[in-house]
Amino acid sequence: MSLSRKKNEGELTKLKSILVSKESLARCMYNIGFSKFLYLGKSDEKNEVYKSKSVNEDLFEAIIGAVAADCDWDYKNLEKVCRTMLDMETANGYLALLVKEKSKRLGFGEPCYHPRAWQTDNYEDWQSDNLFNAGIGFGGFGCTSKNPKTGKHEYGIQVGENKFTGTGNGIAQAKLDAEQKAYQFLIQEEIKRQFQNLDYTNPASTLYELFQKKVIMEVRYEFNEYHDENGNPIWNCKAILEGYGTFEADNASKKQVKQDASLKLLKFIAETKIEQTEKWEIPTFYSGMAKIWHDEGKI
Repeated sequence: MSLSRKKNEGELTKLKSILVSKESLARCMYNIGFSKFLYLGKSDEKNEVYKSKSVNEDLFEAIIGAVAADCDWDYKNLEKVCRTMLDMETANGYLALLVKEKSKRLGFGEPCYHPRAWQTDNYEDWQSDNLFNAGIGFGGFGCTSKNPKTGKHEYGIQVGENKFTGTGNGIAQAKLDAEQKAYQFLIQEEIKRQFQNLDYTNPASTLYELFQKKVIMEVRYEFNEYHDENGNPIWNCKAILEGYGTFEADNASKKQVKQDASLKLLKFIAETKIEQTEKWEIPTFYSGMAKIWHDEGKI
């Protein structure tokens, strides 16, 4: 594939400045949480350079550049990466959809979204670059500020009377964390209603049955063979499920290693206690508009 251009570097830079906003790219990196992976010197860390718009804008462009070099400028791959980072709905919209569908099907009604906002003495926390509406998923992001006790963003989702709070370095991470908890709770509720007892003797088959009954998404398996210190072949298997993550096992038998990884995943799905929130502290947001409460209860 060959690329050609009709404009010089200065003209392209000017065009980019019109089409691309430094604030939007930096905000995107901040909310995805990629800024935490920056390697910085001690003085830069002390000066919190990772919060700089220019640094985060450069990080966004560096990721695109790395992908371009790796895929030999394949347009489809580049477009996919750009859309994923710019359109955060692709990052967590699938869970929002699943939570909404399962919540209504199980009789809990429409899930309610509660972005969390906190009283802050730092004016910069409330500037538009850190506080914004992205309109992502069902219910949107809303506006949040960090919990001063933890330094993390928080996001709440309510399913019926059940409340779930997600945390993260950015708004998107916090929303995704809350959706994962709500989704896992709904899966357990659905299993309780459809199954008297789960079959743990053949966990891979049981997971496939859950998929066929539309309780969970399809489990994806990845196998890798390696050798131990004695030269014996060992199989590694990863059982991957959207909304849960990756569960892996090692065994000399390829058939058994799939069952071992499946068992870890199945037990996590059915037996893990999902953390719920009894009540949310004020302040909070209502219908996307902020109501910031002071200690004495005044707005």
